[in-house]
Amino acid sequence: MRDHRSTASGSQGGFTLLEVAIALSILAGVLLVLATTTARFIHTVTLDRVRIQANAVANAHVARIQLWPTYDSLSVVFAGTTPDYPFAGWSRETTVWRSPVVVPPNDYTRITVSVIAPALDSTVRRTITIAAQP
Repeated sequence: MRDHRSTASGSQGGFTLLEVAIALSILAGVLLVLATTTARFIHTVTLDRVRIQANAVANAHVARIQLWPTYDSLSVVFAGTTPDYPFAGWSRETTVWRSPVVVPPNDYTRITVSVIAPALDSTVRRTITIAAQP
């Protein structure tokens, strides 16, 4: 009878079952790390997109306030909360505080625009100070 085991001179190429199992384990580990990293990346990008949108909403409202022609009507026109703006679940709150001295050059108004988005862990705020024209 002949021995059918391969020898170095006439061996057929191939992997043993143990080598294949180790290779598959390494591949599974790499794929798991890649999937976790991809999920974190997508989450971070989504949060950054929401934060950019919230900053844009706050900056646009601040720009509108700065262009408002009537200084004395700032608190009447802009103070308050706008729910579901610009998206459902978001809100924009504007607080207006006018200095107690209403004689220029000490007459100024501090305005804070806050944008709250459900996906963000903190509120986006923009504060500006507008002085009355002498």
